[in-house]
Amino acid sequence: MSEMKYINGLFAKRKSEKSPDFVICNGSINKAQMQETLNQMDSEWVNFQINTPYKEDPKYPDRLTVKLNDWKPDNAKPAPGKEESLEEEMPF
Repeated sequence: MSEMKYINGLFAKRKSEKSPDFVICNGSINKAQMQETLNQMDSEWVNFQINTPYKEDPKYPDRLTVKLNDWKPDNAKPAPGKEESLEEEMPF
């Protein structure tokens, strides 16, 4: 398992009980921290996940974990002839 990386300046909290059903969570951005974090990143896109924390902080029970998702697919090529077999299986 890779080391968990966080995005400084991006925060998420569980929705309040008064929130309508279509609200999933609440978020906040600290502009100065977020700008500094973005300036340190090389890629054009920043992918992240909003997760429930492994260990809830009793001081902030509604806080969620915002984790940087830096997964990249490996450049493994399919086995020779694999493309043809997939096309044969497709009914259209």
